[in-house]
Order: sequence, then structure tokens, then C-alpha cells
Amino acid sequence: MKIVLPGCAVVCAAALWSAGALAAPPGSAYQTPVQLSSGRNLLCSVNESQPAGEAAALTRREQVEADVLATQRLRLVSGPESPYPSAYTAPTVACVDAG
Repeated sequence: MKIVLPGCAVVCAAALWSAGALAAPPGSAYQTPVQLSSGRNLLCSVNESQPAGEAAALTRREQVEADVLATQRLRLVSGPESPYPSAYTAPTVACVDAG
């Protein structure tokens, strides 16, 4: 019986790499308050599940503004270049009315 260790090492390395690639990078998932130019207050989650409450009904313009404001922290953390797609370059944003 012959044991092939290099093949096993490659399979193990690939499994560990793929699990690490799926994990969100540090600082890429958070909740942040957002105030739109209209004065409307929202609570937005970035790269995590939607905050408690009903999803905010936003116009397309309001949604774009909320996305830009909510992801500002990601742009500061990731810098000018990041691989695509990643939690930094393709974030998910979900907002609820903050009252």
C-alpha cells in the first residue's frame, strides 16, 4: 500500500484556502447609522444580515445615497485597490428606518 502525501497536502491546502476565502475580512461587516440629505434617518448593515425591523422603502436615489454613505468605512479600510469580488468591492447593504 502506497500513501501519497503530496496529493493529500494539496487537497488539504485547497480546502483551507477556500474556507478562508469565504470568511469576511476583518472590518468588512458592521452596522452604521445613515442620515440622508432629506433628513431621513436609517440604520444600515453592511455585509451582514438586515438589522431588526422592516426594510426601509427607499426611492432609487435614496437607496444609492444610503449605499454610498453606509459603505464609506469600507472604502477607507480597503484603500484604492482590492480584488473583485470581495466584501470590500461588492458589499451587501440593507437598511431599516431608524425613526
